[in-house]
Amino acid sequence: MNDVRPDIALMQPMYRYLVLNPDCDIDFLYGGRDSGKSYAIAQALLHMCREESYFRCVLIRKVYATIRDSQWQMLRDIVDNMGLTEEFTFTKYPLEIKCSNGNKFIARGCDEPQKLKSITNPSCCWIEEGNQLTEEDFTIIQTTLRSNSARVRIFFSFNPECEGDYTTFWLYRNWFGHTTDSTFEHQRSYHVRGKEITYKYRATHSTYKNNPFVTPERIAVYESYATTNGYYYNVYTLGQWGYRVTGGEFWKEFRAEKHIRTIALAPATIHVVVDNNVSPYVTVALWQLYDKELLQVHELPCASPDNNAPRAARRTAAWLTETGYKDVVFVYGDPSANARSTVDENSSSFFDKFTATLRQCGYVVSNRVGKSAPEVALSGAFINEIYGNNLFGYNITINSSCRTSIEDYTMAKENAEGGILKKRTTNKDTGISYERYGHFSDAKRYFITTVLRAEFESFMNKDNRVYGIYTFK
Repeated sequence: MNDVRPDIALMQPMYRYLVLNPDCDIDFLYGGRDSGKSYAIAQALLHMCREESYFRCVLIRKVYATIRDSQWQMLRDIVDNMGLTEEFTFTKYPLEIKCSNGNKFIARGCDEPQKLKSITNPSCCWIEEGNQLTEEDFTIIQTTLRSNSARVRIFFSFNPECEGDYTTFWLYRNWFGHTTDSTFEHQRSYHVRGKEITYKYRATHSTYKNNPFVTPERIAVYESYATTNGYYYNVYTLGQWGYRVTGGEFWKEFRAEKHIRTIALAPATIHVVVDNNVSPYVTVALWQLYDKELLQVHELPCASPDNNAPRAARRTAAWLTETGYKDVVFVYGDPSANARSTVDENSSSFFDKFTATLRQCGYVVSNRVGKSAPEVALSGAFINEIYGNNLFGYNITINSSCRTSIEDYTMAKENAEGGILKKRTTNKDTGISYERYGHFSDAKRYFITTVLRAEFESFMNKDNRVYGIYTFK
């Protein structure tokens, strides 16, 4: 690097790497907070703007109005700090940055797709907070960034968090799911008109440890999360993929680092817990109680075409058979599913059909569905006490393979009455409205309050309750 200009050599290693290795179509820079990834991209882009004969960069975020206080302002601060103010002109209306050599930055938001599609001959773009984009947003960006002269280089910075299960999140699924490496290079080959076209992308992972300018006070904050908040430590300190936690969680004491691990079947009875929603799936949770360990060993989110009682039961029986289980099966669930049907010719309820199918598959079934559902806020408080304080000596463990359940337990929110917020969403393909979260949470409540009936009744009879926090003598 002896021939590199002094103002480049003084910059961060990540910046120099981006400048000196321009051979990728997409550069993903991701990881923890204060890692310097956005600053490095801004430095690289300013260097390219000053040095390249043609440069037209698009600054992109999910919402256009946020660009001014993030990318645009960061670029301005760096220009000021480097003493380059005479070379650049910053305007707010329109939101642009012009270099004295004719090169420029322009701004676009994914909330204004028509303006995004109106860009002429960009050379590169910088997508900030890219995890906030939808797959459709990124598709529009990729198909919009067309140049007559050369490929368009994409810089994509983000923190690795999302709402829901990150393994099904489009960004992880499409670009990161093929490897367990945090930093990597990968390429895809396509045959186009008799030629092989290679599309190359690179992911660079970083944390505050990669930033030599982070202050000791900031380091102390990030390291404190190791004991105060496992989620913040995982995502913000270590820069690992995780769920976005926004507050107001129903399962306040559920902790991934404490309650999720890989577990095998215990030598104990299998309890089948069913919630009979049709959309997004019929919920089937498989639990065991071994000594004082409450173990969720498996899950079956039975989506269409298995979202009815007989087909969900057959899937349950198939799993039981696969495990070699031959003992009695205890069935739990929502008492409302015991209601007699007015359209079935035999007036059979959902649970009548579910248990009948299990019996047809050769299993002895004991119906433990209660007469009434447990009160939501009270049963939630009871289970939270087990999660947080091992109430009555019990522990709860969720098998790491139960991805849908883990997402449900992480994302379920509390409503104003202390129950589970049943926010509805609509499937854009079918038009069907459904409650996204709460189904496996409900199944968990039905099971634990029934199998620990005596303990739950003792919990309900305690008088020393303060704002939902229960203290036992």
